[in-house]
Amino acid sequence: AKAQLDVAAKKAEERCAARERSRRQLEASKQQQSKAAPPPAPSSSAVAPPPQQPAAPPGTPYGKGREARISLPAPPPPTPTRDAAPAQPRVPGDKPVQPFGATKARSADRELEIAASAKHGHVSFGPHRPPRRNELTPSQRAQLLGRPRSVPGAACAPTVAEQVFFDRVRAHFDRRDLFPEQRAVAARKHTPYSEFVKCLHLFGVGVIGKDELISLLKGLFIHGNVPRGGSSSSSAGGGSSGAAQAANHLLADLEKVLVGRGPFANQEAAKRLKGKHSLPLREESLGSSAKPVTVNYTTYPSDYVPPKCSGKTEHERKNLNGKCFSMPRDYPTRGERHYASPELYDGVKDRRNAYEEVMCRVEDEMAEVDMAIERNASAMRALRPIRDEAVSLAEQEERDGMPIGRLQYKLKLGSLNSVHIGAIARVYGESGDEVIQHLRLNPIAVVPIVYSRLKEKDAEWRKVKKDLNRGWKAALTDNHEGSFDVKCVSYKREIEKSFSEDRLIEECQRAKSFAKNPSKIPQHPATTMMLPNFHLVNATNPILGLFQPHLSVLESANMPHKDAFGLLETYINKVGPKKMKEAVSSFRSAFVEPWFGLPASTPPERPTVKYTPGQKVRTTVGDGQVVSVSDDAGGETPFRYLVRFGFGTGYVWPDAIAHVLPPNVATVPDGPSGEDGVPPPGSLMPEDVQVLFGTESVYLFMRLYILLVTMLYQAKDIIGRDSANVARRIADPERGDVYESLLSIIRDAIEGKIDEKELETRCRNLVKRDVYNFVAIPPLVDGCGDAALGVLEEDLYMNLYHCSQLKLKGIKQTRLLSLEVTDEAVYRMQIQGSASQVFFSYLPPEMELVTTNPRAETAKPPPAESRPAPMDTDEKAADPASENGGNAAASEKPAEGTVAAKEPDLKRPKTGVDAEGKSP
Repeated sequence: AKAQLDVAAKKAEERCAARERSRRQLEASKQQQSKAAPPPAPSSSAVAPPPQQPAAPPGTPYGKGREARISLPAPPPPTPTRDAAPAQPRVPGDKPVQPFGATKARSADRELEIAASAKHGHVSFGPHRPPRRNELTPSQRAQLLGRPRSVPGAACAPTVAEQVFFDRVRAHFDRRDLFPEQRAVAARKHTPYSEFVKCLHLFGVGVIGKDELISLLKGLFIHGNVPRGGSSSSSAGGGSSGAAQAANHLLADLEKVLVGRGPFANQEAAKRLKGKHSLPLREESLGSSAKPVTVNYTTYPSDYVPPKCSGKTEHERKNLNGKCFSMPRDYPTRGERHYASPELYDGVKDRRNAYEEVMCRVEDEMAEVDMAIERNASAMRALRPIRDEAVSLAEQEERDGMPIGRLQYKLKLGSLNSVHIGAIARVYGESGDEVIQHLRLNPIAVVPIVYSRLKEKDAEWRKVKKDLNRGWKAALTDNHEGSFDVKCVSYKREIEKSFSEDRLIEECQRAKSFAKNPSKIPQHPATTMMLPNFHLVNATNPILGLFQPHLSVLESANMPHKDAFGLLETYINKVGPKKMKEAVSSFRSAFVEPWFGLPASTPPERPTVKYTPGQKVRTTVGDGQVVSVSDDAGGETPFRYLVRFGFGTGYVWPDAIAHVLPPNVATVPDGPSGEDGVPPPGSLMPEDVQVLFGTESVYLFMRLYILLVTMLYQAKDIIGRDSANVARRIADPERGDVYESLLSIIRDAIEGKIDEKELETRCRNLVKRDVYNFVAIPPLVDGCGDAALGVLEEDLYMNLYHCSQLKLKGIKQTRLLSLEVTDEAVYRMQIQGSASQVFFSYLPPEMELVTTNPRAETAKPPPAESRPAPMDTDEKAADPASENGGNAAASEKPAEGTVAAKEPDLKRPKTGVDAEGKSP
């Protein structure tokens, strides 16, 4: 385009020169005609001409005094020589000429007027330049060069270092010592600076190499480039020492300028991008290569490549910091709540509010649509005057009968920016970059088509926006109320953390630490009612035998156990195999309901009495002899057999007895003395106390199941206290139960019919407060269901349960029986129905079970007059007589469940009391 403009300007200059020559020739011909004509007769009224002034003598200065005049003779007409070629006749600019392929003639002046009328582009006339060899097509340019930033493309802008270098070169050529006698003429074409640019051009096109360029510029910088001839040749160049020193500095700077662009510069940029460290350095572990300088500043790593600044002066290099960066020493340990910069904080992502996320997504969609429409409209506004001008020029050419393609139209620099180019490319999709290249090459034909396409898309997108507005409005209306409940997500997250498996196991295993340091217990307002209580010992009720660190949770038969197990069955039927349905029903009726003392969901078939007292039977806990048949429940539950084993007498359920042993089997030793073989009073555990040593799967199920019934109980209480719900029930007595509706919604969420957001929305429609308690129930059901499936797959719960139902007061024997079933029975679970509490403790096999109160060891001694003979502290702790008030019978034989008096255990840690000897 620049070359075409230069050609057009040169042709215009030639036409102007031709018109000037024709005008002079016309004036000369008129003068000749006036000389050939006879002079007119003088009249009396004619004014005499002024007297002719004498010519000024040579050496008179020009312009001094009114008398100074210089009369120059007219230049003689050029006389053609014999050897000169005949001059081509030039056509005047106002004479119409018919180009090749045109149907009408048009003058050059008219074409100049058409070119001058173009405001948004450059117009030229002439044939198109034929394509050069290996020139890229628009499609190839789009693939290789990509999308341009502007149309037409802007020239490559110089960097700061390049601009400073060229300014220094200009200042160097103005040095007085470089040209001491003759100054360079600014209006002359062959100036030293123009020679410098020519050398760079020759180097750029590859005519000369780098060494030749340095040698040429060295002579140019030191001696100058002044034409030498005549009297001035002896004093042409200065070549002083100052100029030579300045030339050496310029050549050194030229080396830096040459490597600032090209493959070497690209290689350096790629090396910096592929460096080991990337910004920000605060997020990386710098290691020992970065050393702290002050409290807030640290040096850059040794392998870090910092970005370069080409505009620094020597003074700036000395004073500006380039060796360290700001990073506080405590930055890596400040915690997750600290951000490196305010830009990294995103409240929506931190809160994870589903309603707020939907509203933000709607806002993003609205912004995208609005920006797309506005970019399209901006491109239309930029193309509209260009389209009008291109259409008017094309119509003018058609009216003038000019051939197609003779008028060449190029856009002005900066006509279309990156926003307009992106809008046009977006409309054409994958072919957008190719369309941009066609628009750059032939705007007079492409711009009207592109403008029509943008106009169609503008109407289409505005129509689509109207349809989208209805959906956006509905989404914003539905999510507006929920977006204000910012604590629902955080509270739900805390509830989910409270029933994670790792958290539950840690609470049981670290009960001693939590009991001594309550501040270590993770607490949150959402989990206040679900947190367990931690104890070192339970000295208030010694019947329970809880003399080791443990935790306790509340549980009652009045809680909605039926609803909880209904939700569990829904989940297990969804994820478990079909054969699990019967196993779940048996698990509920044979284990869960008897353990928690719940009424049977399905009335069991009452078995007939198969075994009579005196028969020897084989059970799941060993061989024994039936002592009696116990039916304390009055027919509501199956009866139990009282069986005497070698380790004691206990109750056995009918399904725990496998078969009858032959009478001649003498594997059952004699049991304790009593009437009809019945154990003496106090040798069995009370009926409302059950002790079970279970595996980790059983422990997790127990904890999760108790949490589930607790949360359902809380949900029922919240619904009852909701004022809006109460008002609706009073206004509409026939309205369905809200709690049942809530259970139905939770079942839909468990079955996957609704997502979390829909679950929260429906719960919020039912109850306006504390919605987090409802939305946290489905995840809890999933965890409890998985734990129940783990218990069923383990298939050890019934044997462990049968060991617990022996009701042995000697808990050590129950533990030994459970460890014989499985070595993983390390969790002690104990329930007391009258107190509505369930206790849990962690007892690995290597830990001894403590069955006596350690507080007796630290008890205050009796008075001196009633004090018995002095005895060692360990003997006092081990002697049962000290606990039974000096009973001789008790001193002869230790009571069941106490520590043996013969060999006191001195290695057993005193875990029941703290450092001050006080229990919680």
